[in-house]
Amino acid sequence: MAVTKEIVFENYVLDNVHGFIGLTFMEDKIERLPVFKRLQDISQLGLVKRIFPGALHNRYIHSLGVMHVIDQMALHLGEFSLAERQLMRLAGMLHDLGHYPLSHDLEQVYDGKPNAVVSEIPSVRESFLDDIQKDIYKITGMKNGKEGKDLSVQMQIPKRELVIKGPYHHETVTTHVIRKSTSIENIIIEGIKLGFFNDKNYKWGKKSEECAVKEFAHKIIDDICALIQGNSDYEYREGAFPTHFTAMLQMLHSELDADRIDYLLRDATFSGASYGAFDLGVLLQNLAMTKVKIGDLEAWIVGVQEKGIGCADQFMVNRYLAYTQIIFNKYTSVVAKMLREVVYWMMNSGSDLKFYTPKDIYGIIDMHEKNEAYFAFTDNYFFEKLNSIREKYHGCPKDIFYFVEQLKRFRALDIKKEDVHSGNLKKQREYIKTSDFYAQLEKFMEERDFSKEDGLYILSQKKITNHMPYKDFKKNFDAYNATHERKLDFSKYELDRLMDGLAVIGENGETMLLIDAPRSIMTALYDMQQIMVREYIFPVKSVS
Repeated sequence: MAVTKEIVFENYVLDNVHGFIGLTFMEDKIERLPVFKRLQDISQLGLVKRIFPGALHNRYIHSLGVMHVIDQMALHLGEFSLAERQLMRLAGMLHDLGHYPLSHDLEQVYDGKPNAVVSEIPSVRESFLDDIQKDIYKITGMKNGKEGKDLSVQMQIPKRELVIKGPYHHETVTTHVIRKSTSIENIIIEGIKLGFFNDKNYKWGKKSEECAVKEFAHKIIDDICALIQGNSDYEYREGAFPTHFTAMLQMLHSELDADRIDYLLRDATFSGASYGAFDLGVLLQNLAMTKVKIGDLEAWIVGVQEKGIGCADQFMVNRYLAYTQIIFNKYTSVVAKMLREVVYWMMNSGSDLKFYTPKDIYGIIDMHEKNEAYFAFTDNYFFEKLNSIREKYHGCPKDIFYFVEQLKRFRALDIKKEDVHSGNLKKQREYIKTSDFYAQLEKFMEERDFSKEDGLYILSQKKITNHMPYKDFKKNFDAYNATHERKLDFSKYELDRLMDGLAVIGENGETMLLIDAPRSIMTALYDMQQIMVREYIFPVKSVS
């Protein structure tokens, strides 16, 4: 009788956050692949390191950290088989394999304009203004100073309808890299033969039929890709591990997942800021899991016990602070925006420094085991292109070239004015109506007289959670169904809500989101968000 292979570590990587991270037989082989080593040259926080100089960590060590954390979560829950643990470890390790250089700073160029990058806007001033106009409308429901839809209507679209990931989202790209890697497939085939994926339904050995093993390897790869993309609609083709799949999804895709846990601790450690730090040991000790049935649907839900609510509150608040104080710092925000404008221009320049377009990406991925183009698509790819730009030779517009010069000199734009306001949506809408800064901005948006303006505007926004209390969720769902021709099944979205949020599981198995738990401060803070509007000094008066 075939026995499932134990989780035994054959090698270790020393990590600043978690100490020694063990690698199993398959993980050790994957870690040595160039496609995984590539992540060492992709910074975790993009150009944040220009402002927080210690934030030099990369996607490579973060990926190993996520693998470690998801396994620690599985061990504390105590419900997963050895085969399920190995599957989750691989999903955690591979979840960022397709990340773009400079991480999310550059991803927004690709994922925001999936088919082509074509700008009809003659200047960056106008581009910035159009962006902030859309952002303000999204927050306030006001367009050109006029009332739009009521704010509640903006919340009526269930989350499932909002999170469809495009073909150039890094998770989609990641699954394409995995499926195009014969090296990863062969390592998984070898792992199957060694018994890493044996369970009560599947018994494999070195003498197993090659075709059957290869077909099973493809099922394992499908499972890994579904976990990486957070695909709750994934249907097994007689897949390997259906028992706890919904729980496994949450451990990689929810408000309480291994990805968030690792990057919060890691960003806090390397940035030098304490924002994001929390007590991981207490959180792990208070993890719980239960099966929930809503209508005809069932799912395993992962959450915290009631005694872990304090630690869960700390986790949510510190994530909010990490974004508002580090990711959306007044200088990191504008540096990231400058980078994106420069890349948009390079993609359309038609010169010898042409940047890979979205359409190019899948081509270099498809060939990644035959040439080194994809391995070289790292942070250095951007900086080599940036440093080769010559204003007159490449016909670079003056406003874009000013960004180029600032980025080459490791500088952001100086800030002229900022307006930072925290509160719920209603308070923020009222504030915006009475703020002098917004009145000035509204006038500028209406007149669009760029000859008189020497500034650029950026709006950043962060909510503490994307969820709302159950009663509001039900009310808004009913309103959505009443105003839309396509009717949605409430049971499905109620279950989605539990899977996507941070759940609290009582002693009797009663399950609710943290924002509905009476002991949690999130019942008062759930609609808290911060908006940050900044005006930067931009001395360029004309474009080429």
